[in-house]
Amino acid sequence: MLIPLGTDRPKKRRSLIVPALFGINLGVFIVQILLRSMAPESAEALERFGAVWGRDLHWWTPVTSAFLHADFWHIFGNMLALVVFGPPVEDRFGRVGFSAFYLFGAIGSGLAHAAFSASPAIGASGAIAAVSGAFLVLFPNTRIRCIWLLGIISIMQVPAWWLIGLYIVLDLLAQTFTPDNGIANLAHLGGYVYGSLVALVLLGTHILPREPYDLFSIMKQKNRKRQFQSVTRTSTPRPMKSVSKPDPIAEELAQIRSQVAQRVSEGNLDDAADRYLVMVDRFHEPKYNTTLHREAQYQIANHLFTRGDHTHARSAYEALLSEYPSDPERDVIRIIIARLRADSDKDGAIEILKQVIEQSGNDDIIPLAQRELDTIRAKG
Repeated sequence: MLIPLGTDRPKKRRSLIVPALFGINLGVFIVQILLRSMAPESAEALERFGAVWGRDLHWWTPVTSAFLHADFWHIFGNMLALVVFGPPVEDRFGRVGFSAFYLFGAIGSGLAHAAFSASPAIGASGAIAAVSGAFLVLFPNTRIRCIWLLGIISIMQVPAWWLIGLYIVLDLLAQTFTPDNGIANLAHLGGYVYGSLVALVLLGTHILPREPYDLFSIMKQKNRKRQFQSVTRTSTPRPMKSVSKPDPIAEELAQIRSQVAQRVSEGNLDDAADRYLVMVDRFHEPKYNTTLHREAQYQIANHLFTRGDHTHARSAYEALLSEYPSDPERDVIRIIIARLRADSDKDGAIEILKQVIEQSGNDDIIPLAQRELDTIRAKG
């Protein structure tokens, strides 16, 4: 059993809508618990009034059903998934956009259940499935930290496409072989379809700016690669030109870079970070480029930071910005670099934060940089 705990996706702004949804769901659940203990008939009437089902469908029930839950484990699982997958999607969609997206996700998933099932359903899982579907499209390769509860308890990281894909497959199997299992699998599936389609449409129409590692960009890059390979296979061979003797050190570096990137893709970040540090030390001359591709370099830097190796984490972040100066996360990375630099070079850290405040056009980044600047100055 895999229980998601969080992601390594950095955010440009503080999440507000997800905590609000969490609070509303929790508040309604507390009311349900109190009514069940003090007035069971009223609790049953409330749930019957708010549940969505085909036999007694009302205009409000696709929404109200998303804020009612059956028991503690029901709301615990839903709110955990909301807290894990919601903030990055809210960060990309914006607060107003995410609010509308979540609301229509609840409506769409509720209608999907009502259209094919005669049983009443409650719970936020359909709307959260929509959020998960959007997450799958926006951040398919983002690592999800999970607790593994099968045999032994351990922490592992899996890519988003694998974990969310597993959820989708389980809902498909449950709906196919055990449709009367007491779980609104159709609502989940409707939510996944809605969320992924909305994200794809927003990226495809450029309403939502694309990032290098969203699903749309990844598929586009793969298509270009196939076209390039097709052209190179069918093009007329040209006379071979003499080339200089290959550099064995450069070949060794390329091999180690490939090994580090492979460890990152497998989720073995400890080994990847160790190999990365050996590579940086071995090939420290300026003529050798030890910076990995963007996603791998970012994950290595984050992992070095989380395990307390701040000196090497700072170097890894700086290498990332040197190689990718227009990175969409550059302002957040610069703030992290300033924090890591503050103890050894306070003036340099302050200068970085001043530049972020002056140059960033993001209204959520500027207060974050200002708070960091105030903290560093207060250290005296």
